[in-house]
Amino acid sequence: MKLKKVIQKNIGFYFNILAYVHPKMLQRKGFALFCNPFAHKVKPHQMQFLEKGISEVIEYENYKIQTYKWGNGSKKILFVHGWASHSFRWKKYVEQLLQQDFTVYALDAPAHGLSTGKMIHVVLYAQVIDMFLQRKPDVTAIVSHSIGGFATTYYLDHYKSHNIEKVIIMGAPGEASDFFDFYKKTLGLSSKTLEIIVKEFELQLGQLPSYFSTAKFAEHLTIPALIIHDKGDEATHHHYSIRLNKHWKNSQLVLTEGLGHDLKSKEVIQMVVNFVN
Repeated sequence: MKLKKVIQKNIGFYFNILAYVHPKMLQRKGFALFCNPFAHKVKPHQMQFLEKGISEVIEYENYKIQTYKWGNGSKKILFVHGWASHSFRWKKYVEQLLQQDFTVYALDAPAHGLSTGKMIHVVLYAQVIDMFLQRKPDVTAIVSHSIGGFATTYYLDHYKSHNIEKVIIMGAPGEASDFFDFYKKTLGLSSKTLEIIVKEFELQLGQLPSYFSTAKFAEHLTIPALIIHDKGDEATHHHYSIRLNKHWKNSQLVLTEGLGHDLKSKEVIQMVVNFVN
């Protein structure tokens, strides 16, 4: 833990120096750090399960997006994972749904799993979701977790050409600006340093961090949604989901206890399966 804090302090010191001696380099490096998930590699036992599905790599711009398909049921569903995760996260959901006339799809976000790339952000993730659903227009439900839930909410607000009828949002963050507050505090970034990095964020995504809010994206959504969040989630506070539920007109909220950010339990799986059924 001490080593981690030393590394964080050194990165913050380096960035604060760059703010004065090379602000353009800081823009690039700072933005890259904020969008780098440092994702886990797919382990051999995880590959054994993933290989049971039909693997397809789809090219999107400069990315190769790894996708999977299990089953041939009449009901089609897409799973969208969270930060530093990949499609194996959905193993138990897949096994359950295959018994109930579902075709299950999952994709690895850029810079995650077997997909290529070095960074991920909400806009890019939503573009990938849109690309996939344009190819699979018969998908009628999305199950998402963490930043995947943030990207799904953004997608539903910004893209109208889809056939989604039900959505599950699990443990999603609510405000992009909170990420910047977190990194400012964790790395000890100066206000000048943060201002320069935010400038690159706006340049790349076309909006300031304050624009990216799940509650605002949900204001005009009417698709039935199940929102699940754990009260003890240390990665994303559950008040985001309470607020999301208030803004999403046709949504229901379930707050769990003792499951943390991962929300891994038979009860949660059953809730999701019942809802999409």
